[in-house]
Amino acid sequence: MSVIIATTLTPDPTTGPATAKTLDGHADFALVPDDFTGLDAIEFASWLGPLTSRLGIIPEARVTHLEPFHLATASATLDYTARARSGLAVGISSTPTEAALFGRRDPAPASGAWAEAASVIDVIRRLWDSWGDDAIIRDQATDRYIDRDRLHYIHATLQDSTGADYSVLGPSITPRPPQGHPPILVRAEDGNEAARGAADVVLFDEAAGTFSLEDLRTELDPAVPVLAVLPAPTTSAEVAELVDSVRILTRRGASGVLLSASAENQLEFSVRLVSEILPALHAAGLRETPEAAAALGGGTEASDLRTLLGLAPAVSLYADA
Repeated sequence: MSVIIATTLTPDPTTGPATAKTLDGHADFALVPDDFTGLDAIEFASWLGPLTSRLGIIPEARVTHLEPFHLATASATLDYTARARSGLAVGISSTPTEAALFGRRDPAPASGAWAEAASVIDVIRRLWDSWGDDAIIRDQATDRYIDRDRLHYIHATLQDSTGADYSVLGPSITPRPPQGHPPILVRAEDGNEAARGAADVVLFDEAAGTFSLEDLRTELDPAVPVLAVLPAPTTSAEVAELVDSVRILTRRGASGVLLSASAENQLEFSVRLVSEILPALHAAGLRETPEAAAALGGGTEASDLRTLLGLAPAVSLYADA
């Protein structure tokens, strides 16, 4: 048994890189949140990609005020930068303050924003797949870099959070990501059934108290990992409590936990994770050591985030085209 262990990593240029390097090879992935008050999460994740070699990196993009086309190309580029270790956390924005930062549309209720987010997830995957894996041919004899027959043209009409229609055209300007579909993560919230149903990984925060882990597990495909969100422990006593919590959560259907650390404490927490939390989970039989995992895998480690999370390889939506 080996539960998934992830943590938050706030885009702080002072502690972020050192935190990522400490987590590298130990945590499965880091979720880079974006609250519109600091560095852009995707840009920050692109900085962390070359600094790490095994850590999965999943930046958050709150899609309500973003262009799906640009988000698809940026996230595809990140997967190249991170060498197939990236994902994309899809969230929404519904406050007047955040709407004013963009000035593109009025704020809307969360229900409308989540309905749009579900459509955006579909369009992003279609744009990722709009290049066949063999689209780049580099044919010097004919001076062709791309085989146009391996590109797929899309014209999607979406409805934004305020009810207005808009179009997204493809193909993308970025080749298909190395993973095909970098894992998409969504936080389970009231009213986002369609978005979380389209996700590869779902986060569950029991403290929100809106529905149970058991109900969520029944709703989702059995292959979708569900991670419980817990506060990062700061003392040895809290580490012991965490081990008990992880044991209970896995019995209830969780695939692992996301430990939420503050920006001020994230570097200190990363050291505690490596030196104290993971050894405690190993000792409790809840997580394999890296050596054991490598032995079970024939001496090799997961080369991409999808494999690390137990997700099947992504099949192109245009595989039969």
